[in-house]
Amino acid sequence: MFSQLWRRLTGARESSVSVADSPERNAIAATASAPEAALAPPAPAPEVATEASLHRSLNWRTRVLMEGASREAKTSDGPELVEALRTASDSVIRQPPIAAQQALRVASDPNSPVSRVTTLFENDPMLAQGLLRQANSIYYRRDSTPCTSLNAGVQRVGMKGVQSVLMTSMVQQMLCRPGGVYDTLVQKVWSHMQRTAPVARAIAPAFGVDPESAYSLALLHDVGKLVIFDHVSRLRHEHRREVKMPEVFFRQVLLHLHEPLGGLAVMRWDLGSDAARAVAEHHRRPLPAGPDRVTECLYVSECVELAHTNFTRLDWEKIWEDGGITTDVVEVQDRLARMEE
Repeated sequence: MFSQLWRRLTGARESSVSVADSPERNAIAATASAPEAALAPPAPAPEVATEASLHRSLNWRTRVLMEGASREAKTSDGPELVEALRTASDSVIRQPPIAAQQALRVASDPNSPVSRVTTLFENDPMLAQGLLRQANSIYYRRDSTPCTSLNAGVQRVGMKGVQSVLMTSMVQQMLCRPGGVYDTLVQKVWSHMQRTAPVARAIAPAFGVDPESAYSLALLHDVGKLVIFDHVSRLRHEHRREVKMPEVFFRQVLLHLHEPLGGLAVMRWDLGSDAARAVAEHHRRPLPAGPDRVTECLYVSECVELAHTNFTRLDWEKIWEDGGITTDVVEVQDRLARMEE
């Protein structure tokens, strides 16, 4: 039953509402080539078009998910959870702490002086620890000299590296305790995101992607799952009891809804439509109409991390075929080998 559900959720009909090939984009293209183009209303901003497409994808997926749900799932807390997620309201996708958002804006401004960025870390011991850990990691460390100064740490990792540290802290603050078996799943998802990020950074040049951007996106790629767990925690608080639904059904909720929810979260956090599309399409199902090196990088990174964690053999041919990967597999393998040295 769920294999049929997966095909419906990722098949031809879904592609008609995907972010990469949205009706808005088709309409814009048609309008631009029409003689009446000068009289046509202005095209929606990319952010508006992206968010609208993500909402359509989320609506479609929730409807198909509930159509395929078992009787047991339909009489559990599952329908209430799915309906809340479908709205993607502010109570479902909550904003990160204001301080974290302000710090990220400062670090994202190319005109921000190093001294101002350093102050962000001086006022937060946890951020300071994260920065020094990043600066002394194998990726950034060029010799045996440890980095113990925050100012030197900022200079060593650069502004994009600083953004990665802030992003890690921001996402980490989203971790919750939804209770029962869900607590363990939250930690598994977060650990997976943390392990995928350095893999993405290591292989990003093979895809022509900026390494630090790949790191940040990989760190965010499953954030939609954290949104789901966060709302489970909210329901637990409202009902004053454990949230109950069949495990198989909940795993389907995670699998099928986390991409559009993650994309919408990225949009709400003002991280841009490009980042939202990458997070929302990192499984590459359906395959994008044209080349998309960012999602290729995320897809391969996740496959590598899962194989490593599960002690399974990497089937490079299958990864390249299933993910529609266009870059050179040998270069990716070489970069992974250097990462492990």
